[in-house]
Amino acid sequence: MTGAPYGSDASAEPDTATAPPAPVFDVRARLLETVVLVASVVALRIVGLVLIVLSASGFGSDPLGMLLPFVAMVVDPNLLVWVALAAAVQFGLRSMPRPGRMALVVVAAPVAVLLVGTVRALPMLPQSGLVGLLGNGVSWFDAGILTVVVALGVAVAAAASTAPVAGARRWAAPVAGGLLALGGLLVLILAWQAIEAYFTLGGTPVVVTPGQGDRYLVTAGLTVVAFAGAVVSAVLSRRRWLVVASVVVGGVGLILAFVLQVPAGRFLPGPAQEPAPGPGGSSCYGEGDPNCIGG
Repeated sequence: MTGAPYGSDASAEPDTATAPPAPVFDVRARLLETVVLVASVVALRIVGLVLIVLSASGFGSDPLGMLLPFVAMVVDPNLLVWVALAAAVQFGLRSMPRPGRMALVVVAAPVAVLLVGTVRALPMLPQSGLVGLLGNGVSWFDAGILTVVVALGVAVAAAASTAPVAGARRWAAPVAGGLLALGGLLVLILAWQAIEAYFTLGGTPVVVTPGQGDRYLVTAGLTVVAFAGAVVSAVLSRRRWLVVASVVVGGVGLILAFVLQVPAGRFLPGPAQEPAPGPGGSSCYGEGDPNCIGG
C-alpha cells in the first residue's frame, strides 16, 4: 500500500512543480531607470541655469571662461549627495513599488542639502548650534530649488518610460513630460526675475526698468506655451495621470506667472485719472462747484 502514512500532513510539503517562481530583481532595468532619472535632473539643472544666465546678461564675451564655473554650479555637492541617496533607494529598496521609491527620491533632495550644510557647518557648530544650522536661509532656498527640480525630473522620467496606449501617439507622453518640466523651470525663472527686480538693501527705491518688463513678458509667454503644449501632448498620450498632472501643474504655474508680474499690477486696471484743468486753471463742473467763479 502506497501513499503518505496515516496522520501525516501531505499538504505540508510544498509542491515545487506548481509553486510560483520567486520574483527576480532586474538589475539592468533598475539601472536604466536610475540613469534616466539622474540624467533628467541634470538636464533640467543645465536648462535652468542657461535660462537664468540668458535672462540676466548672457554669457558675455568669454563663454569658454564661464564653462568651469557653470559645470561647478550644475554638479555641486548637493547634487552628488542626492545621486548617492537616490541610488541607495533604487537598489536598496528592491521590492518597494515604483511610486514609493520615487517619493523617497524626491524627499532625498532636501535631505542631501541638509547633510551638505551640516558638513560645511561642522567647524562653526559649537558656536552656532542647531539653530544656526537649521536657520540658514540659503540652505532652505537650495533645498527648495533642488526638490522642485528633482520632482520635475521624476515627472520627465515617468513620462519617458510610460508604455504607449493603443491608438496614442508614441511621442506624446515624453513630450508632455518635457514641456511640463520646462514650464516648471520657467516659473522658477519668473520668481528669480521678480526677486531681482524688487529686492533691495538699505531702503533703496525700487526702479523697474523697461527691459525687466519685456523680459517678464517673454518668460511668461514661453511659460504659457510650455504648459499649453504639455496639456495637448498629455491628451494625445491618453494617459490619465499625465493629463491630470499637466492640468494641475499648469494651472498652478499660470497663477504664479500672473502673481509674479514685473512690474507689479501690469495686467490690472490703473487708478482713475483726474480730469486735467482747463486753460484758466481749475475746471468748473456746474453750480455748487467751489472751482466755479462765484461758488
